[in-house]
Amino acid sequence: ALAGFRCGYLVTSKSNGKLYSQLLKVQDTIPICPARISQVAAMGALEVGRSWVINKVSTLDVGRRAILEAMAPMECIMGGTGAMYVMGTLPDGMNDQEAARRLVKEYGVAVIPGSYCGFPGWIRVCYSNLPPEKCKVAASRLADGIRDLCS
Repeated sequence: ALAGFRCGYLVTSKSNGKLYSQLLKVQDTIPICPARISQVAAMGALEVGRSWVINKVSTLDVGRRAILEAMAPMECIMGGTGAMYVMGTLPDGMNDQEAARRLVKEYGVAVIPGSYCGFPGWIRVCYSNLPPEKCKVAASRLADGIRDLCS
């Protein structure tokens, strides 16, 4: 899949009966839903090949480390080993939507309230949308905000 472009593909066989029959229910929306730019990006990715992907994924390491370090004061952290998101728990009873608003307003860092992802009381942080150096700056501001929220 191409993150952010909402475009991907899936391969299965008819012998995978239950999955195959369920996929047939939605198959008509797959080729018609991606925007044209997403289709062009998908073709470009397929033509360039895996080496481009490996290079791009390696650029996430700096941001991942910075975000994990920023979130270290949180009691529980999950993610950061395969996806481009890390989630962390907020102190007991803290409203995740209010915490997200505070992080934006007071620290200039946008996060997703965990309740939007089925994890109330958590926040979700994406580290793939910024170049590594800017991600370090954002992680520093996030660290300040998390220290404030967790104190």
